[in-house]
Amino acid sequence: MATYVEEHLIEKDVKVMLSARVETILEDGVKLQNGQTVHGDMVFVATGVKPEVTLAKAGGIATGESGAIKVDQRMETNIKDIYACGDCIEQYHVVTGKPVYRPLGSTANKTGRIAGENISGGQLLFRGILGTGIFKIFDLAVAQTGLSEKEAKELGYSVVVSHNIKPSKPFYMGGKELVIKAIADKLTGKLLGVQIIGEDGVDKRLDVFVTAITYGAKAEDLFHLDLGYAPPFSITKDPVMYTGMILDNAIHKERRLMTIEELEKLKASGKPYKIIDARVPKQFEKKHVTGAINIPHENFRMHLKDLDKEIIIITYCNKGTTGNAVQNILMNHGYKEVYNISGGHNTAEKNKKKTKQ
Repeated sequence: MATYVEEHLIEKDVKVMLSARVETILEDGVKLQNGQTVHGDMVFVATGVKPEVTLAKAGGIATGESGAIKVDQRMETNIKDIYACGDCIEQYHVVTGKPVYRPLGSTANKTGRIAGENISGGQLLFRGILGTGIFKIFDLAVAQTGLSEKEAKELGYSVVVSHNIKPSKPFYMGGKELVIKAIADKLTGKLLGVQIIGEDGVDKRLDVFVTAITYGAKAEDLFHLDLGYAPPFSITKDPVMYTGMILDNAIHKERRLMTIEELEKLKASGKPYKIIDARVPKQFEKKHVTGAINIPHENFRMHLKDLDKEIIIITYCNKGTTGNAVQNILMNHGYKEVYNISGGHNTAEKNKKKTKQ
């Protein structure tokens, strides 16, 4: 997903230097660890936030795993009648129940209200956070909530990952493409996290996903949401609903997805496989996944007899939809292990750029 942001920065004439470490800040720029000097009028240092807990520790107030002040759901510390709130406290994650430190203005405001309510005799409880964040970089909105793919795997979840590329509303109404990466638990079907990038309608979809994850929704539940529709606002099946459909197909209907990382592991495993590019020949000739053969969707059925039912078959198109259609044809004709590349060739290309970096 970060590759989309990098490309947008480059389009806006921003020079992006990845894996570069600053060694020294100079009067007119910075010196990098590799000896290169980058000149500039101003240097911004963005190194994150640490909780200031010196006073708390001096008073015997306990800190949590993250180093921030440990509080209960009422914002009370380990010392009775002493409360803490805001960016100095540790929160807990709605999905995992584990302590986290995610200082955000929205969370600080919420915990301030809870502390104030309980100090004055109330019983308002904090219900955790998802670490929801959204920001804008030039024309692009970048948003995330819940667990990332990496975090979910590190916590031991068996994950299904989908990349859904759909317009925010019809293109004739000015819609812009959204890229939604969603992570779900393969065992329970529960939605674990979402990342969204796009120029229009990102915040609207993000807040739907936040609500769904907060109340323990499963991927299949997203399709059944009665979301607002009219062409100026959305497509007939909203991108949120499409995400639910893709994940539900992968979890419950054996319409399995494969990420490019998983494809690379398959190639290294020595198992027999075949990659099928279901796009038109011109698109295939321009660029394709390494090792793929081109069998366009429109005449795919004529080539079924040429494919081995006993090997792994991977399909793809540009964004995932036609690849899924070809996957369905194969499964309906008795092919046993068929995968569709999540997000199609578009996502594969982004991954290729990331790998080169």
